[in-house]
Amino acid sequence: MSLSSRNRTGKYHHPFPAEGRFAFGTTAKLYTDRYWHDRELNAVNAFVKNSRGVGVQPATLAVAWVMANPVITATIIGASKPDQLDASLAAAELKLDSSLKARLDELTHECRMGDAPR
Repeated sequence: MSLSSRNRTGKYHHPFPAEGRFAFGTTAKLYTDRYWHDRELNAVNAFVKNSRGVGVQPATLAVAWVMANPVITATIIGASKPDQLDASLAAAELKLDSSLKARLDELTHECRMGDAPR
């Protein structure tokens, strides 16, 4: 599961940002159609609150959560700025307790299922 164009990092909030991939170019509509919905934004807001609750950046929690999933064999990170890399690498030191992992799994369940029939 990706950070959904930095969505799970808490970088983007409603209303649309004035800069970045949601604001300009031919891909803006693609990104907004794909990620800019109440379901996803509500999950992001809850994810950000959980990251603050454990005292880490949202990207750190997101990567640690992906790493805590036993079916994922490799976590792929990307960064365009050094601080983004630092936040992702910090996840290696963050061990999620089972209640936090369960909470993150639950709050992202609908987003991870996408629009697939349930």
